[in-house]
Amino acid sequence: MPHSDAELLETLLTKVMRLQAIHGDAPVGDLAGTALSVAEGVLLVELLATDEVTQQQVANRLGVDKSRVSRLCSALERKRLLARQRDQSNRRNLHVRLTASGSAAATRLRQAWRERHERMLAAMTAEERHALLLGLGALARELAAFHPQHKTASEPPR
Repeated sequence: MPHSDAELLETLLTKVMRLQAIHGDAPVGDLAGTALSVAEGVLLVELLATDEVTQQQVANRLGVDKSRVSRLCSALERKRLLARQRDQSNRRNLHVRLTASGSAAATRLRQAWRERHERMLAAMTAEERHALLLGLGALARELAAFHPQHKTASEPPR
């Protein structure tokens, strides 16, 4: 039994991370209609909010390195869910955009995730929902403070 709030937080975060790893390793293809990893699904859903961005802008938004985004984009391009095009004015930049299939898959995936979150929140009392959302916002803020170089453009407001 944890003796302090810090120990309780460690216990709970370990449990949440273990559960997330179990669910995170499961392919999200059934939800999107095509075989995708969770990372690919996250990237697709992130691109729904954009028209066309560079790979570097995607990396900045997700808070991951450009080479990771490049590998994810290559996989999604092979699946015909996104398209990349070299910037003619700056050949170092690759622009990425969802294809029609990618947009449809991302929309299905986002809707499935939203429905899952709504079910989880509906099972909680109003006080539990408020506390969870408040606490997760604070946790996200504090985690971001440990790694300011990875601050994402899509962070929730404080």
